[in-house]
Amino acid sequence: MSQDRSLLRLLPLTCLYLLSSCTYMSQTGPQKSAIEGKQNDFQLIDVKSKADLPGPGRSYGSGEKPPQVKGGSYSDKVRTRDALHFVITDLTEQSPFYTRGEPYDFGPIEVPEDGRITIPYAGEIQVMNQSLSQISASLNEKLKPISNTAQASVGRSNRIARTANVIGEVKTPGPVPLERNNISSLDLLAASGGPVEAEHLYKYTLRRNSHDYTFDYQGFRQRSFPVEEGDLLSVSTDMSNRFYVMGAIMKPTTVPFPVPAPTLADALGAAAGFDVRTSDPSGVFVFRKGNPDQVYTLNLKDPGIMFLTQRFPIRGEDLVYVTEAPLARWSRLISQLLPFSQLSQAAYNVDRISR
Repeated sequence: MSQDRSLLRLLPLTCLYLLSSCTYMSQTGPQKSAIEGKQNDFQLIDVKSKADLPGPGRSYGSGEKPPQVKGGSYSDKVRTRDALHFVITDLTEQSPFYTRGEPYDFGPIEVPEDGRITIPYAGEIQVMNQSLSQISASLNEKLKPISNTAQASVGRSNRIARTANVIGEVKTPGPVPLERNNISSLDLLAASGGPVEAEHLYKYTLRRNSHDYTFDYQGFRQRSFPVEEGDLLSVSTDMSNRFYVMGAIMKPTTVPFPVPAPTLADALGAAAGFDVRTSDPSGVFVFRKGNPDQVYTLNLKDPGIMFLTQRFPIRGEDLVYVTEAPLARWSRLISQLLPFSQLSQAAYNVDRISR
């Protein structure tokens, strides 16, 4: 009788626990029937053959070459802040440049903004945008009235490098010297070590003369262009190259494109596959934003449909969702009741002892 009284005392609590468990029993998301029952909110497409597959996924090759502003980046001609070294030789003792067999050495001289340099006895010469040979010829002409035997040569001992810059998600961001001919946009990217991850995950933006020119990875490769001084190349994550995997899978996550043109098989593989304890392979859905929004449904219990996952193109911002098997909810309910069953047994044992 005492045992019966104990069970009667626990009966209301048991009923309350069952009701609360059924009401608040958790689930990973909407069930297959719930999705298929809301076709007024989106276009539901049941994928059963190749004819039901959507069109191609992400396409690449976008980008516009920037127009030239400064022209070629490199020139051997003298520019501002170059350091020039002048050497004058003369064997005539009456010459002001005679130095007993040693050349008359003048410099180094940093080229000023106006490009004018004054040489003792010879006067002022213009060196800006002149080659070293042109400067030597001009100086020799100025030396003739002073001494017919004087010979001048000009060398450059230093110059400040012209640069372009690379910033963003590259291995070694920073300035890149432009001290040779025909440096291209691909050379500029290579000098920075390239992107930190796969190149298709980024967009490439060149700023020139206050204008931005944006490329995807193929467009940047296909439209190589000469780099100019002051160019700024920015490498940043392409946020449209990602998708989401949710539901009864091993690893719900946001996934950057593992390859430039991923498929549904890539998406499921990136999430480490189905959770065999809870998933319903007959209810795999791909949610795609659009006008109208579309939801593709696939039954992966059908071996023929499995092949279609390798041909189903995933686009940026797609959401791949695997529904939960109906029995998985009841399994969780039972697991929630197990602690209560153990508590009931403990109460029964206490009641027996007390008697």
